Amino acid sequence: MKKKIGFGILLLVELLFIVGVYFIRGQIGAYLWSANVFIIAPIAAVAFLAQLIVLIIRIVKKKKIRWNAAYIILSFIMTYPITILMGISVLTYPTSNSEKDTISVSNPVQESVLLGGKEYKTHAVWPSECYAYDILKEPYDIDSDDLYDYGIYLADVYCPVNGTVIDCKDTEEDILPNTEEFESSLGNYIFIEVDETGTYLILSHLEKDSVLVDVGEHVTKGMKIAKVGNSGTTSEPHLHMQHQRNNPLEMKIPVCAEGLPMKIEN
Repeated sequence: MKKKIGFGILLLVELLFIVGVYFIRGQIGAYLWSANVFIIAPIAAVAFLAQLIVLIIRIVKKKKIRWNAAYIILSFIMTYPITILMGISVLTYPTSNSEKDTISVSNPVQESVLLGGKEYKTHAVWPSECYAYDILKEPYDIDSDDLYDYGIYLADVYCPVNGTVIDCKDTEEDILPNTEEFESSLGNYIFIEVDETGTYLILSHLEKDSVLVDVGEHVTKGMKIAKVGNSGTTSEPHLHMQHQRNNPLEMKIPVCAEGLPMKIEN
């Protein structure tokens, strides 16, 4: 009886996760997805290994293994999201492409290449970044240690929306490409509250001492506001652009923010 109750509880937890993430979505889905990756999946991984050991022992002792096998299957399913942290997952955070939550933005870097969408796994696995773009210019992905070899390095950044700057930073040094010596995840950034929707746009990985706007300043599309650098967690110079419902200054766990779509104007 205890095995049945325990299995039922685990199954209920997994069903609640699926319903919350894939059907309710929104902020609830974002929190559940992150909790599953960082908390539930690691616990399930320990449970999976424990049940595997129990299964082997029961096989050796020629005892029934039906419930152990059931626990192993369920705990394996619950463990799988941990592969997101390992960078090998095929999971992507579900997106709805709601027209209601979509804002129109202008391309912040002239003659650039836009990388984003469900196939761009760098962003597609996290709720906050599921609609984000990485913006580059040719040449890129060239495996060079020289920042000046990358087409977008020190390119001007033009404001993509009309809004108000709620925070900015440009004190971090660039890091070398493909290194991990960063000070913070975003590096240098500008946070903008969008006039039209009251939602928030994040522009990050900017060049040190390049930000041309101040907190509280109203900005408009096309204003020159910074330059592209290589600060923060970045493998090469690029501009990260992200739209979300939550005020980034109030989010204790940034990846739990509810990412929102953007339509980039030509």
